[in-house]
Amino acid sequence: MSEQRKVEKVGLVTDVGRIDDGTFNQYAYEGLMKAVEEHDVPFAVFQTKTPVEYEANLRQAAAEGCTLVVTIGSKTGAAVERLATQYPAVRFVIVDSEPLPESKNVTGLVFAEDEAGFLAGALAGLMTESDVVGFVGGMDVPPVRKFHRGFEHGVAHTNQRARVLSRYTDSFTDEEAGRQAADELTAEQADVLFAAAGGCGSAAILSAAQKGVWVIGVDQDEWATTFADGAAAGADRLLTSAVKRVDRAVYAAVTQAVRGELQSGTVRFNLANDGVGLAPYHRADTAIPSEVRGKILEVAEGLRTGKVRTGVGLKGEELVTGLLPRLMAWNWQAALLPLLAIFTALVIGALFIAAFDPLVWAAFGEGVGAGLAVAWHAVVQAYTALFEGAFGNPGRIAEGFRIYSQTGDGTELLRAIRPLTEGLRISTPYIFAGLAVALGFRGGLFNIGAEGQYFIGGLASVYIGYRITGLPWFIHLPLALLAGMVGGALWAAIAGYLKAKTGAHEVINTIMLNYIAYRLADYLLQVGGPMARPGYRPISPEIQPTAYLPQFFPNDPSISLNVGLFLALAAVAVVYWLLFKTTLGFEIRAVGANP
Repeated sequence: MSEQRKVEKVGLVTDVGRIDDGTFNQYAYEGLMKAVEEHDVPFAVFQTKTPVEYEANLRQAAAEGCTLVVTIGSKTGAAVERLATQYPAVRFVIVDSEPLPESKNVTGLVFAEDEAGFLAGALAGLMTESDVVGFVGGMDVPPVRKFHRGFEHGVAHTNQRARVLSRYTDSFTDEEAGRQAADELTAEQADVLFAAAGGCGSAAILSAAQKGVWVIGVDQDEWATTFADGAAAGADRLLTSAVKRVDRAVYAAVTQAVRGELQSGTVRFNLANDGVGLAPYHRADTAIPSEVRGKILEVAEGLRTGKVRTGVGLKGEELVTGLLPRLMAWNWQAALLPLLAIFTALVIGALFIAAFDPLVWAAFGEGVGAGLAVAWHAVVQAYTALFEGAFGNPGRIAEGFRIYSQTGDGTELLRAIRPLTEGLRISTPYIFAGLAVALGFRGGLFNIGAEGQYFIGGLASVYIGYRITGLPWFIHLPLALLAGMVGGALWAAIAGYLKAKTGAHEVINTIMLNYIAYRLADYLLQVGGPMARPGYRPISPEIQPTAYLPQFFPNDPSISLNVGLFLALAAVAVVYWLLFKTTLGFEIRAVGANP
């Protein structure tokens, strides 16, 4: 573990709402206070009133000398990731958000809200008399979704007849919206209400409890906060609270940071490590039958040991189990659309084959049946040739396997699969070009110039490949590849520069640059051109052997498949990682999604 900077001051950036909201913010604040008092560390609190203040509060904390900044709520995650690289000497701790893998100074504290919600749902399912229970959610963020889905599955676990009604208020602070949501749910016969909506949810359960509805709190024991240690009206209707020990998590993170032991990455809290659970039943204890309490203990133990699963993913998504449910939940449309496109192309192609074959027309002169038979034969013959041209002749491949198995001679087999290997070789540059287009599309740019960039990159690689001599392959080959990358990038940069400086649309620019690239290649490679081989053919000089990509079958010159295919597949993985696993990729996709 690398040496960490001493914690000189701790900053707490709250989620939207008050520091004494009785739930999330307050719990984190209590954990922070315990840690800073125990370790005698200065601290500052930055209260967030609206989401736009997240980044400003984080910057203010860093400016005021906070070397450890704790942020509350998943909504702060994006702002933290943006600033973490700008303030590498500051340690950031995010409650309810997982940091990016490459973030070296960010720690995420995440909770199994689905487990706490599952227990709350199991209790609600056992306590409802109307078989209707309600859920009030604040903003639709992963922690709230996990509470919600866990609650639904917990209800179903103990009461298959019960229905779960839900309302989202799109706020953690609008108390009136919380009370209105509670009224709507109770009007639909919900007699147990669970709310995960911050101060908004506290108002919801307080209002419902005062009307005689059983309620379940969230985040911390709302007996002590919302119901003022039992002094508030309706306290006897509080069954329990689905607690997240945010106080313990924040206390542990600050303590570890002070000791220089805080690691980057994600720390998970669940039932097994007492990070989540149910609060005491308080006055409701006498109203909850002993068999219900026993069942809840049984469910909790099952969750701890893994015998009971919530069926909820890390982002609050449904986890489908079993083959049939998985098949039913699969996005069939995503698979069927390309298959339908291929089928449509084959049908249209068959119509064209039949329509332009004179033998088909002649056969139709003899009768419809004869015409259809000849048309079918022509289509089958054409598509058989298409298949064999792409993958090889099945009979010849089988014969090649037979010869190889009997004699160990793979020559015939290699020749039989040559159509497949050639198809893979030819497709390799198209994979690179497709990635170039896809990356631009993700950023909202329509790069129609991949072909021209491919031409220029190829010319640059070829030039380095034949012009430079005397280098070993491990220098010459990477140099030629690098030249191709730089050439294509510089050609693409022309359109980018024009877009940035003049506003000229990249579609027009890249299309025109394609034609310029074609004509430039014609000029360079024409007979007598600057890059042409002496003679009467428009072809470049022979590339040095040290600049060739290694072939898979160097002893058989008819098989030219090379390691470029692996490079292309590696590039696919790199682009995926860049787009979906890095801060830069997130920024690219965010820009592209911005209308």
